Amino acid sequence: MTFNQLQYALALWKYGNYNRAAESLDISQPALSLQIQKLEENVNLKLFNRSTTPIEVTEDGHLFLVKAQEVISGMRQLKNFAVEVTQNFNGTLRVGIIPTLAPFLVPLFGKSLSEDYPHLQLVIKEQTTENVVNNVRNGELDLGVISTPITVYGIKSIPLFYEKFYIYTSEESKKSSFKLEDIDYNNLWLLEEGNCFRDQVNDFCDVKSIRKGKNFIYESNSIDSLIRIVDTQGGMTLLPELTTLSLNEYQEENLKEISGKPKAREIGLIVTPSQENNRHVTLFKSYILDNIPNHMQERQNYEIVDPNINLK
Repeated sequence: MTFNQLQYALALWKYGNYNRAAESLDISQPALSLQIQKLEENVNLKLFNRSTTPIEVTEDGHLFLVKAQEVISGMRQLKNFAVEVTQNFNGTLRVGIIPTLAPFLVPLFGKSLSEDYPHLQLVIKEQTTENVVNNVRNGELDLGVISTPITVYGIKSIPLFYEKFYIYTSEESKKSSFKLEDIDYNNLWLLEEGNCFRDQVNDFCDVKSIRKGKNFIYESNSIDSLIRIVDTQGGMTLLPELTTLSLNEYQEENLKEISGKPKAREIGLIVTPSQENNRHVTLFKSYILDNIPNHMQERQNYEIVDPNINLK
């Protein structure tokens, strides 16, 4: 079993197709097939079911390849560590952040971090929760910032701050708060299906009723778009707290509290266990916390909404 064979197997797992995997590795398809066969013989495991399209990983193969991801990631981390001990925050830090958070969080710290450490290349990638988790686990990302808590093999989560949920409404009302049960779902705008923030909203709304019978449905992955659609088309939506910091004075009047126990989402940093104490990770974490309002760093009396992350 060789390092390259593990990389080849992970590529085939990722693409589910010999030709695409071979192209990504810049080798021929027969060479890839031969190396996969040798790997299976060496470990005495059938890793892939080749009779399916796309090619599927066997149950034992999945367990083996998850461990292989850790090995590959560990080798990359070891290489980065060798650079760290000889240089002062040089290199590249690759960070995945979910789309409902990145546009509002990155402007708070990105410029100052880049100016303070000009030799550190900071690469921010907006990705879905599933992609952030998988790419942190396989080493394509150094860390991620997502909605937590999360229980996934090979991932360590570190709470950072808490975003309280607000109702954003175009309706003129002297009420400072709304009960969730009083929301008119015919006038409620939400993000596209499968979005993590949308899933959290689902946790405390009867989403089966939302969109039923609507003659105008706007599917979006952008919270900014939801705000604009409320401003122009009317209705209401739900916003996490960081979003509200960028509202203008007129829009701020449209913010309403949710009655009862405040609901919030926990935002956390995710890494592989071996990266938890990496000094680049520690640096990144400090810049986030230095630029987040102090009250958001305390859990307070919030009901934390489950992000519904179900990954192996």
